[in-house]
Amino acid sequence: MKLSLFIVFALIGSIVYLLSLVLVLRRREHNPQAARVLAIYLGLSGLFLLLQAGAEQGWLDFLASEILKQIPAYGVFVLAVMFLLLTQAILRAQKFGWAWLGVGAACLAGLIVMDAGVIALPATFRIGGWSVDASILKLGLHIAVWAVFMVFATLLTVRILRRTSRFYTAVSYWSLVLLSTVLGAGLIFAGNLLIGNILCLTGTLLAAYVIAMPRLPSIGHLMRRGFSFLVYALLAIVLYTICLVAAQIILRNRSDLSPAVAGLAMAAFLVFIFNPILGRVQTNVNEWLGATYKDPTQMLRQYSQSITNILDLQLLATVAVGTASEFLEVQRGLLFLVEHEKEGDGKGFFQLRGVRGMGEINPEPSVLSDDSPLVAFFRYEYRPLTRAELEYQPRFREIAPAERTWLDNLGMEVLVPVYAKNDWIGLLALGPRASGAEYSEQDLALLSTIADQTAVALENTRLVEGLVRLNNDFRRAYTALDQANRHLERLDRTKSDFISIASHELRTPLTLISGSSQMLLDDPSLNDNSYYRQLLSKIYNGTVRLHEIVDSMLDMAKIDTRALELETQPISLDELIRAVFVELKQASTDRKQTVEIKDLEELPNIAADMEALRKVFHHLIINAVKYTPDGGKITISGHLVEPNLTDLPRGGIEVVVSDTGIGIDPRYHELIFAKFYQTGELALHSTGKTKFKGGGPGLGLAIARGIVEAHHGRIWVESPGYDEVNCPGSQFHVVLPLRQTEGIQAERAAAFQNQAS
Repeated sequence: MKLSLFIVFALIGSIVYLLSLVLVLRRREHNPQAARVLAIYLGLSGLFLLLQAGAEQGWLDFLASEILKQIPAYGVFVLAVMFLLLTQAILRAQKFGWAWLGVGAACLAGLIVMDAGVIALPATFRIGGWSVDASILKLGLHIAVWAVFMVFATLLTVRILRRTSRFYTAVSYWSLVLLSTVLGAGLIFAGNLLIGNILCLTGTLLAAYVIAMPRLPSIGHLMRRGFSFLVYALLAIVLYTICLVAAQIILRNRSDLSPAVAGLAMAAFLVFIFNPILGRVQTNVNEWLGATYKDPTQMLRQYSQSITNILDLQLLATVAVGTASEFLEVQRGLLFLVEHEKEGDGKGFFQLRGVRGMGEINPEPSVLSDDSPLVAFFRYEYRPLTRAELEYQPRFREIAPAERTWLDNLGMEVLVPVYAKNDWIGLLALGPRASGAEYSEQDLALLSTIADQTAVALENTRLVEGLVRLNNDFRRAYTALDQANRHLERLDRTKSDFISIASHELRTPLTLISGSSQMLLDDPSLNDNSYYRQLLSKIYNGTVRLHEIVDSMLDMAKIDTRALELETQPISLDELIRAVFVELKQASTDRKQTVEIKDLEELPNIAADMEALRKVFHHLIINAVKYTPDGGKITISGHLVEPNLTDLPRGGIEVVVSDTGIGIDPRYHELIFAKFYQTGELALHSTGKTKFKGGGPGLGLAIARGIVEAHHGRIWVESPGYDEVNCPGSQFHVVLPLRQTEGIQAERAAAFQNQAS
């Protein structure tokens, strides 16, 4: 009977080993090395189970009887060698001892040689005063060699337990695998093949479960639930049995009762009385075992309400970690603010800035590169990461040393990412639980929910911090801008003062030099000498040019200080512009330029300062001459401007000075009207007054704008761009009112007096 039962078990067990092998190979991504070793272990276990069944049935009688008897021992020994390798793989020992395969093969060969009788051994051995049968000695040798490998596996497991800072779930499971395997092997050596192989199968299946599952539930949690269920089941059996016995006694004594009615009454009694009692008993058992169930719904509702208006990162971290601690009994925790940034070369990285929520640990900031395995997990997995996964999953082996050191210093058990619109914005890091229990799937799901609710508050906190930083940046920028403005005002005031002082101080010596040079030119003795006459002529021309520059500086100083006084009178722009052109005609003739003045004869007179406007058009025309190549054309035209309610209540005149010159870049259309502004490089400018691109003090257009605006007019330039090859040209527009504001007011006053009289 035992034989047939063992054969059935062997067949079923072999199928189970095969299915487990397939499962392990399909789930090998969690720990590929351990999965490969376990696949070999499962295959050998199934093979030796079939060999044991074959030996029992007489299918292997062709083998020597001694070897046939030792097939179970050979199987246990080979599996012990593989178990040691499997222990090293699943517990991730620092060195994977493939050399043990060679040692195991040598020991197996020695045992087979000994059992086959290749080496003649006496039937009995005398050790001291004791006589030991050879078969017993051989069995002891088998057990001793097997024990060596199992002892090493046990020591390795104990060393891993001592090395770790906490009791890892995988290691605790492996302790059960080791215990089951040792007990099963001991029973097989004792001759109880059925029970021994059942224990070995149990241990192997548990090993496959450890490797195949990415996250293992706590053994303590399972034991508590199992014990609670056992107590509940036993109590239910007892109560239901009492009810059934009582029902039979009542029906036997009361034959008038209908069985259907009695059954209905019993069912109602069980539902309304016994089931609540059983539920209460199970609750008391769970409380006694420390497995009290907590409903997270109320906690999540309160947490959601408490973080609604939190805008401080420190307070948010305290509330988040405090909520997790209250429900899961967490000892310490941190909250990290995650921000994605880029370096100068465009390579991205994540900056983690932590805030302490609970515990004595101070959060250290960290930088994670875009290609870090941690970043890949948090950006695309959307689930918590446990410490066990960090240690056991192969994809985290390539973590940079700095990142590994940061994780070790944190000492956290679970890292929960926080997402907002699918972007990773935060990280909730929690330490071990006070009870020492592992985080279950339900715990991790709860933490993910807490992280989801934290996302909105964390995003608001980030926005507030960003606004605060932006406000501070604005304040600093405003302060710097205010200081720069004051500095520029001082510089501008200093420049204006310098212009005013320099121009006044230069007028006296220039007047002396000019007068002296004229007197020398009038001297006949010097005038008859061509050499002296040439020198004196250059001195005189230089003083005239200096007089023009000083006059321009004085005009600029008056404009800056708003001391420019205008003597308005009716003037004809046509006559004024033609008079200016006469002064500059020689320059345009020397440059072979064509100047056309049109549409000015029919324009009415305007009320303006003739000398001031002469300077305006002098600067505009001389600029056109300088920046128009030889042979170019300059056109001066004008037309009436209709009245408007803004700046020309009585209408005005617009004069346009256009040329076919090199043009002006649109970026500089306003800058050219600034004081001392020079287009192009100063070193490339010629020094002639009317030469092509000739240089100057850079005051002409600034004076022109100041005078035009003093007449309540406007001046601007239009040009498609700067091009010395194609010469797109420029057009300077000057708009002047027909009457000045004072004249208009005087006319209105006179009209009012006439009406009154």
